[in-house]
Amino acid sequence: MFKKFSVKEDVSSSTSLKSSVQRHIRSAFCDQVPFVNLPVHSDTPKSATPASAPVAEPKEDEQDDDVKSSGKGGKKKGGGGGGKKGGKNKGGKEEAESVAAEAEGEQQVAVIDEIWPKKDALGITKCKDHINIYTLDGVPVVWQHFDGPFVPSLKILHKYPEMLPHVQIDRGAIKFLLAGANMMAPGLLSKGGRLPDGLPAGALVAIHAEGKEVACGIGKLVASSEEIKKSGKGVAVEVFCYIGDDLWLLDRLS
Repeated sequence: MFKKFSVKEDVSSSTSLKSSVQRHIRSAFCDQVPFVNLPVHSDTPKSATPASAPVAEPKEDEQDDDVKSSGKGGKKKGGGGGGKKGGKNKGGKEEAESVAAEAEGEQQVAVIDEIWPKKDALGITKCKDHINIYTLDGVPVVWQHFDGPFVPSLKILHKYPEMLPHVQIDRGAIKFLLAGANMMAPGLLSKGGRLPDGLPAGALVAIHAEGKEVACGIGKLVASSEEIKKSGKGVAVEVFCYIGDDLWLLDRLS
């Protein structure tokens, strides 16, 4: 789709978006790519548990109060000095819990907030062939063709490799991918390829290559995993973008 893309020839206009439109795009992207809703520090999608927040230690005078309140006077309901001391300690505990909750909230920053901070305004660059590229400070983040899915840029995918399901082509298919060709079923079903079970037709996938560490492209399955394996031939992945295409070479849209 970006095999031959020129800012000078293909871009028609660039403008900022209304807040309501930005919210709609953000919500739709989060629905289409559930990974971006996970906490940033999550190790894996299945174990997205934030680290426990540190609890503030009580001061020395509060510790003394705890010792005093454990005495006989502290056991009386509404008792003079014991009741007052207990109240003070309760306030310290509430403060500690408040600090812990605040720290936990800070750790719960989602991936989408790191990719697209809420305070940053999203811009739109309208291009030929009904392609819209959405940018932050001119840097492409996601794009859309017609009313299709919102597709993350390949550079964003490299920062978050687990954002999309992985498929893998064998070594023989790499040169065709980097020439912009769609991926055929044999390249995924051979010894060097990999096609996970359970992927539905239309799923966005990260296209990996045998012997390579990072994704080489992004595409869409034209049929489900089961249908592709059953057929064993024909186009399996419609390629949207790949390393070396003109979107990859573009750092910023002015």
